[in-house]
Amino acid sequence: MDERPLPGLFGDDRPKDTGTARKETLVQRHIAFFNFPAVGHVNPTIGVVEELVRRGHRVTCTVTDHFAPIVKAAGAEPVRYDSVFGDFYRAPLTAEENAGEGLRCLNESTSLVAQVAPFYEKNRPDVIVHDFMAWGARFLAAKDGIPLIRTYPVFGANEHFSLREKFPVAELNDPQIMEAVQQLAGVLPRFGLPADPMGFLSAIEQLGIVFLPREFQYAGETFDERFVFTGPCIAERPYQGSWQPSSADRPVLLISLGTSARGWPEFFTMAIEAFGDSEWDVLITVGEHTDPAGLGPLPANVDVRRYAPQLDVLRHARLFITHGGMNSTMESLDNGVPMVVVPQTSEQRANAQRVEELGLGRRLAKEDVTVRSLRETAAQVTGDASLADRVRALRERMRSVDGPAVAADAVENHLARLG
Repeated sequence: MDERPLPGLFGDDRPKDTGTARKETLVQRHIAFFNFPAVGHVNPTIGVVEELVRRGHRVTCTVTDHFAPIVKAAGAEPVRYDSVFGDFYRAPLTAEENAGEGLRCLNESTSLVAQVAPFYEKNRPDVIVHDFMAWGARFLAAKDGIPLIRTYPVFGANEHFSLREKFPVAELNDPQIMEAVQQLAGVLPRFGLPADPMGFLSAIEQLGIVFLPREFQYAGETFDERFVFTGPCIAERPYQGSWQPSSADRPVLLISLGTSARGWPEFFTMAIEAFGDSEWDVLITVGEHTDPAGLGPLPANVDVRRYAPQLDVLRHARLFITHGGMNSTMESLDNGVPMVVVPQTSEQRANAQRVEELGLGRRLAKEDVTVRSLRETAAQVTGDASLADRVRALRERMRSVDGPAVAADAVENHLARLG
């Protein structure tokens, strides 16, 4: 990895606040956030929401009941709706379920518009800031003529790179994909949009905010002034509680397949065997689909929980064995923690490949996971001094920039251009 930062690494490279008071916003604007109902999509926006609220704006967020307390704690107003995905998104289990995600996203979007349109008709926003998967925001904005800003908690997309094209979840000729495209073509005219589903999916907004450092982005040098790279906009999560290592003498190893993981309890069994009774102080989070009690008696150095405050744990960790969701990847790098990435989805495979390309960790394919391969790959990563140097250098560059301030500046500047 070339350790020299690219020009415009995080958009405008705004340094961390050194204590000098910023000029407060004189005009309050109504900024509406529309998100995809998943932890990895909501969490990256909370720091930006907090910053915009601090600057005096009215911020509303369309969320399920699950995320409403987080939004309220950030100072924003939750606009609740019932999601097709339930409280929050769960990762598909099979290839067939993956192929059906387009239909679920479309149903989610039309349902969301039906539920929140009455509120926003009475509380018209000056701009809608929407997740790239929150199609409902685009439907509502087109119907009511509201400007849009797009956010990317994953790799950004332009004319030169698209995660959907480079790492597809399913072939375009899959019957469920074809049905989703056909239904989308029928829905778009209802909101005054052309009946061009592929054009809709590939369209680029006037402003895109990407919650990554530019150097982590595939084809990062091809993204022009329409895109601002903020790096991760991580907000503290006091509602998750705190965590401390059980031993001051052993290095901490965090193992997690993410909040939405399901369908692979054998992984945790292998991880316990690989690192039990070792030099590591091991914390394993299994989520809601695996019962910790079902994993049997645990070695003294292994703690298994459904959830843990990940930011707190990463502050102590020496290694993170992760599914490679972008949220977890950015939080790991922001804390200077190298990774072994065991991806489950196409997006996670893209993240894992980038981590390995940049020399920030190693990827381990699901089919190659064994007790031995987990041990060996962990040893390779922690024993590589140059890898540790690269992770440390990227952490320093990421932490030198105030990501939420960069993102909030971009929103305000866009509003100023709109008049």
